[in-house]
Amino acid sequence: MRKSSKLITAVAVAGLAFAGGTALTGTGLATTAPTTQFIGGQVSQSVTGATLAAVDYAFADADAKTKVNSITLAFTNTADGVKVAAAPSGGSGGTFSCTDVVANASTCTFAEDTTTTTVTETGYTGLTSLAVTAS
Repeated sequence: MRKSSKLITAVAVAGLAFAGGTALTGTGLATTAPTTQFIGGQVSQSVTGATLAAVDYAFADADAKTKVNSITLAFTNTADGVKVAAAPSGGSGGTFSCTDVVANASTCTFAEDTTTTTVTETGYTGLTSLAVTAS
């Protein structure tokens, strides 16, 4: 094998090793719900008064996933009509208004805080914690 071929092969192998190592070093991702989920960072979730089976977030900015505008909550063995509240924290934005439980599910929709902002909000940004209460 020629010297230049060996050099090109060595550079290619080093590049692949670097790319492969970089791709596998991500941190901060949570793989289980309901304890945490990834939303441009990690979000802690807690529930009082029911068993929370899953949490799904929808975003006003689907590509960046930083502005939460809807939260779908799935419960286990929770009666229809149970009232649900979701209190976000750690970021900025309005609040969430949740539907009562129907078929073990509730949807919480973002409501802009019109008293403290001059800019139209499309979602809650910087969410780090979500406290869910079912009563």
